[in-house]
Amino acid sequence: MPAWLIGILGLAAIAAILATTPRGRRLRQQLPGRLRAGGAPAQDREYLLRVCNGDAGRVERLLDLERARDPEMSEARAYRLAIRRYLRDRR
Repeated sequence: MPAWLIGILGLAAIAAILATTPRGRRLRQQLPGRLRAGGAPAQDREYLLRVCNGDAGRVERLLDLERARDPEMSEARAYRLAIRRYLRDRR
C-alpha cells in the first residue's frame, strides 16, 4: 500500500476520533448546516428567525432551552423542538 494512502487513512481515522470528543462536537456545531451531519434545514432556520422578528439572540435562547435537556441532540432536532416550543407558547 502506498505511503500517501496510509497517511490519508491515518488522518481520516484521527479526524473521526477527534470528532467524537466534546471539543470536536463543539467545532462541528460551528460548521454551516450544509457541511454538518444533522444540520437544520434552511427552512427551519429561516422560519424560526422570521417568527422571532429577526432576533438571532432569541433564536439562540430557544435553541439553548432545547439543548439544555439533551446537549448531544443534532441541530436539526434542536430547531424542530424550538419551533414546537414557540408554537406551543404562543397559544
